[in-house]
Amino acid sequence: MRFLFFLLLLSNFCFSQKSNEGFLAELIQDYVSVKYPKAPLDTFIYIGVKRQKLYIIKSKQLDRVFDISTSSKGSGNKIASFQTPLGMHSIHEKIGKGAAIGTLFVNKKNTHKIVTIDTLKNYTENDEITTRLISLIGTEVNINKGGDVDTFKRGIYIHGTSNEKSIGTPSSHGCVRMKNIDVIELFKKVHENTLVFLFDN
Repeated sequence: MRFLFFLLLLSNFCFSQKSNEGFLAELIQDYVSVKYPKAPLDTFIYIGVKRQKLYIIKSKQLDRVFDISTSSKGSGNKIASFQTPLGMHSIHEKIGKGAAIGTLFVNKKNTHKIVTIDTLKNYTENDEITTRLISLIGTEVNINKGGDVDTFKRGIYIHGTSNEKSIGTPSSHGCVRMKNIDVIELFKKVHENTLVFLFDN
């Protein structure tokens, strides 16, 4: 009898989880579609700066949620602000396919050096780009494209980090940090030109 009761609770919990995920995906899809009614939303990335989460939405369903780390200086689009840019972006380049976990990238180039992934200490000044990098380009003129607000010129990426301890709290220099195993998974799931929405909400 107790076992049957446990199974009932478990099934209710699983249903509730799926229901919550469906509601969250619907909420994100509705929010983005109202703000950007012409944007193709078959597959897109939504980054919630306040929640420090990255969501993949596919066919109006929540495909995956990852913990991330955005800028320690908050959000903003100005060059040299070291803030995480907001608005609609797209993936410009995917770099690092096949590289080993911990591979260090400098200026988007594979150095073929493997760095230690330090999960025990929080070196906030250490902003090494590791394993994979996904470069972003703004799509909104005078918001994140062109002039002194150009995301691409700023060199803003979604990337792995040697400072995994920072994930979940704002710690980066403007980019979106991910755990190395997570950025590999993301890399496989999205393509160049996939839309990326960053909002401070």
